[in-house]
Amino acid sequence: MALPNPGDPLSPIPLTHAHSPSAPMALPNMYGPNPFAVASPTAAPTGGHRSVPTLAELFHSFKRRWVLGALIGGIVASVVAAAIWMVMPSGKHQVRAIIYMRATVAKGAAYDNDAFDRYKESQLANMKTRTFLARVGNLPNVRNLPMMEGDKAGVYESLLVTKFDSPEMLHVKMNGDDKEQLQALLSAFVKLFVEEAKEEERAGLNRQRKQYSDERDEANKEIVKINAQIQLDINKNGGGGEVGTQKTMIFNEINRLTGEIGRLESEEVRLGAELAQIDGELKGEVTVDPEALAKDVDRDDRVRVKADAAARLKAEMDKFAKQVQPDNPKLKLMREEFEVAQRSLEAERKMVSPELLKDFRVNRRNQLLADKARFTSSIVPIRTQLKSQKMAKESQEGLLKNLGQGIVNVAIANTELNPTIARRDKLVAQLREIESILNNQEPRVLIQEDAVIAENYNLKQKMVMATGAAGVAMIGILLIISYLEWRNRRVDGVDQVVTELGMRVIGTIPAFPSRASLRSGEASQNQNWRFILNESVNSTRTMLLHTAKTQQMQIILVTSAMQGEGKTSLSSQLATSMATAGLRTLILDCDLRNPSMQKLFDIPVAPGCSEILLQEIDIADAVQPTSVPNLWIIPAGQCNHRVIAALAQGHPLEAMFNRLRGQFDIIVVDSCPILPVADTLLVAQHVDGVVFSILQDVSQLPKVQDASERMVHLNIPLLGAVVNGIKPDIQAYGYNYVKQLPA
Repeated sequence: MALPNPGDPLSPIPLTHAHSPSAPMALPNMYGPNPFAVASPTAAPTGGHRSVPTLAELFHSFKRRWVLGALIGGIVASVVAAAIWMVMPSGKHQVRAIIYMRATVAKGAAYDNDAFDRYKESQLANMKTRTFLARVGNLPNVRNLPMMEGDKAGVYESLLVTKFDSPEMLHVKMNGDDKEQLQALLSAFVKLFVEEAKEEERAGLNRQRKQYSDERDEANKEIVKINAQIQLDINKNGGGGEVGTQKTMIFNEINRLTGEIGRLESEEVRLGAELAQIDGELKGEVTVDPEALAKDVDRDDRVRVKADAAARLKAEMDKFAKQVQPDNPKLKLMREEFEVAQRSLEAERKMVSPELLKDFRVNRRNQLLADKARFTSSIVPIRTQLKSQKMAKESQEGLLKNLGQGIVNVAIANTELNPTIARRDKLVAQLREIESILNNQEPRVLIQEDAVIAENYNLKQKMVMATGAAGVAMIGILLIISYLEWRNRRVDGVDQVVTELGMRVIGTIPAFPSRASLRSGEASQNQNWRFILNESVNSTRTMLLHTAKTQQMQIILVTSAMQGEGKTSLSSQLATSMATAGLRTLILDCDLRNPSMQKLFDIPVAPGCSEILLQEIDIADAVQPTSVPNLWIIPAGQCNHRVIAALAQGHPLEAMFNRLRGQFDIIVVDSCPILPVADTLLVAQHVDGVVFSILQDVSQLPKVQDASERMVHLNIPLLGAVVNGIKPDIQAYGYNYVKQLPA
């Protein structure tokens, strides 16, 4: 193949344009023993991966993640310190008491949860009012205590802590330094509260009793008044004679029908409610009474046999226990036999219970269906009778209108009388209930446990515990994050590459500044950075050319362990530097699966290396010139399974390299990362040497070591490593050397 003609010289592209934004670069630094010496092509890395990090390694790992560690550690430490502070009471001692509150006024009565919650809230509100706290503080046994000087209510407000640890148990606590005074204060508080709660409860019942009594008397007066009005109306409208007798009979019949209609309506409502309840239960899963089911299980013959056996063993054991010492061996054996019998009994109950539960539900459903049929058959005649009674009442009321309006007034008066009598009877029943509660009342609020002293930590210990716990949490989080970061074993710098990986460092590249820093930075500073970048690449180029000259190397492959470690940027920069040095240079993009070199030089991706391997085009047709004098490029081309298969065969690749060797001074091959795919291992067997691209704070030592060992096992010469991403110290170079030379 004839050498491509580059044409007229063009201005070389700045090295910053040939840099991939995804791969930061760094400052040259030749550390390590004799970095200019040529390492043996097959030298294996000497570094190893330890399971326990050193303090220095943890410190380096922490420096990479100190922001994340400080943030998470600060949050966790704050939460831990706050939790310790809130959990530990203040003051040297704690005094606590327990107040019991029953859910209902009458013991054993059903209660409403919402009503009980409102009752507890009202009691808590009452005990924390300044009026009540002041009354406690003025009690004779506490008002002269040293702690009660000044605002007595304020002392209780600052010390008192209340909490319902169970629905009916109110825990009341005080924290402080003088345990005797605290005990006296809390004891006086709970006693006065319970006494006033009892008095308030009795006073409330008495007020309710008076209210019911007044309402009952008022109802009695109203009943007397209605009866007098009825009699007066009867007398005014012919209370005597045949007409009067007829009116009275009609009036009585209307009253009878009214009562009967009321009874029938009540019965209809009751039956309707029963039917609705049955329908609701039938729609869902039939409920089972646990107590009834347990009784049925105990009545089962299989369970009764085992229960009788356990009871017999229990009786024999109790009888024998009265005659011997508790540690008697036979008694111990009898206890074991009894425990075995008990376990057998429980196992039998568990086995029988599902069978009986199924039968119980079937029987219950059948019973519900029978009840539904019975109630349905009962409600039909009631509705028929109710309709008939209403018609009869309407007929009687019509007759009564013909006999005189006065009797109508009597009927109206009777309709008012019946509800009044019912209301009076209900009030009488409520009065009887209140009288029973007052005569047989048990306190709804009482002292479950009087004030007792519990030793506690003082404020200083509380602060020490909170601070210590926060510090331990902070250090623990920092250590965890540092250890997790160390597990990744990211490259800290050039020293690690030399000492732990045993690789020769042939150059370093400065980290690429962010766009924001480039925009905000001074023009001279940015110019200085570009100068350092150029000189770093040129220094690496010099090292490579020296090695290539002494060892007769022409094809150099640039690779990395994983993606994103700066190999493509390094390849393009080295090739550009060699071209500007006057060498005929070719960039061969062998990163066939994920090519990016064509983006840096703004050329088509095909035709290229893939088409050459498939022998679809001639090599001369794939070589494309760049804007840099003496620099040509063969892009990757369009990769497919056939290309990978041709790559594995080796012959097309070897033929391509043999033809290119005579056409260029130096060939830089950009390849895939080593670990994800085997492409680079196939290509590297046909090159003269390999350069590793390592990115500081990104590349991981175990992965770089694994990749380099694969190369060594295939006897592929490793020329060394170039460390990217070193933070540049521009001032360290000196102004006279950093400044750019004139064109």
